[in-house]
Amino acid sequence: MTLKGHLFSAPLDTEIRHVRTALIIPPDITEVIPSIQQMGVLQSVLLKPSGQPEQPYEIVDGDRRVNSALRYHLDTIPAIITDGTRGQIAAASAILNAARSSNPLDEARSWKIALDEGQFGTVAELAKHVHIGVQTIKKRLKLLDLPEDILVHVGLSIAEGVAEKMANLPTEYQGDAIQAAIRQLDAGKKFTAADLKLSQTRRADDREDSIDALFDLSPVPLLQVTHDPVTELVSELQRLCQARNVPLEQVLDRLRPVPVPPVQAPIARPPLPPAPITPTRVNLGLRN
Repeated sequence: MTLKGHLFSAPLDTEIRHVRTALIIPPDITEVIPSIQQMGVLQSVLLKPSGQPEQPYEIVDGDRRVNSALRYHLDTIPAIITDGTRGQIAAASAILNAARSSNPLDEARSWKIALDEGQFGTVAELAKHVHIGVQTIKKRLKLLDLPEDILVHVGLSIAEGVAEKMANLPTEYQGDAIQAAIRQLDAGKKFTAADLKLSQTRRADDREDSIDALFDLSPVPLLQVTHDPVTELVSELQRLCQARNVPLEQVLDRLRPVPVPPVQAPIARPPLPPAPITPTRVNLGLRN
């Protein structure tokens, strides 16, 4: 099976070792990974020869890791040195890692580089070469949207499944989850699915609040009403019905008051006539 663009026209020459940071051309970025100050660089960067005698290495992959090592005055950094291009080494890593149990983030980074460099035209094409499902590749690529402070803990203090759920949260809730995770990790604790659920619960609470606000009948000062409140209420009700797939007529039926039949007064009846008096014959004991 031949990869796109004849990826390996010659064998790649690679070497793994620790490299002095002073020998690497600094990246043109300002971002750092704070955890590197305490933990050091745990994942090797990818370097290739620069042709410059004073700084003989340039970065193929790992700009933030190298910049963090320089910022926190680390003397050396683990590195893979290769004579291949960035796309070649990424594609090779993607194919080789698929054959064994590997760090999902290492795989995702290799996949992203290979895709960005055009070594694979689509995710589906990549999936055919690495023999991994398209959806799995997409989920792991989505992980890379999370900040590096979170990614360095995936598989350690944060389970991969929890990280995937965090990566799929909407932006406004994802920020809360990330901050909660950082607090947990700084305290030396794991960030679990139960912790993540608090952010998801807040999302559900926000939805409930929007419904409660719809039926909030508390008086509003006249000067604060800039629009027709009835029009706004109807518009919001229509939006909620559409979002929850509930027929509007069904809601209106519930809101309509149930008619109460009028109470009829009892019919007055004339008083009954007095009972007739029957004469009683009294025997006085007289004889005829």
